[in-house]
Amino acid sequence: MLEGEYAYSFFLSLVPATQRFRLNTTLRRAESKVSKWLVGQGTLMLILGVTSTIVFGLLHVRYFVLLGFLMGLFNIIPIAGGVITIVIAALVAALDSWTKMAEVLIFYLVYVNVENAILIPRIMRSSVNLMGLTVLVALLLGTSLAGIVGALVSVPTAALITVLLEEYAVRKDSSA
Repeated sequence: MLEGEYAYSFFLSLVPATQRFRLNTTLRRAESKVSKWLVGQGTLMLILGVTSTIVFGLLHVRYFVLLGFLMGLFNIIPIAGGVITIVIAALVAALDSWTKMAEVLIFYLVYVNVENAILIPRIMRSSVNLMGLTVLVALLLGTSLAGIVGALVSVPTAALITVLLEEYAVRKDSSA
């Protein structure tokens, strides 16, 4: 990481001089897109963590601060992270009562629907501008190829691939 810019310059120097500027511009656009995805994902993690902490606190769930923190933190892992943390939160709530467990599950069901219908489209569309189908296919491929690590890197990789395809594979209409 300390020598990232040096390594980048070295590998860029391996490309023919006539193509170097174009590749540099494309990779800088890709870096910007991946950085925006990271900010968007961090925003979603923060929203889930804070919301979970508040709701779990209002429901008097034991260890509500820790559970809220874990909900936000594990949200970086698509699909599986949410499932893991809601199971843990539901089990902790079940130690007090089945009603409390049901309330935790209802909260998460409502939150997931709000996140999928409102938050993700607005936050991720403005940050990464990837179609939902692209994200889903990337997640499925990443998870099947490399498990949780594949799921973690699948969306940024899809963003990188779309930038490269836009620059090198998609023909631009000269009349536009």
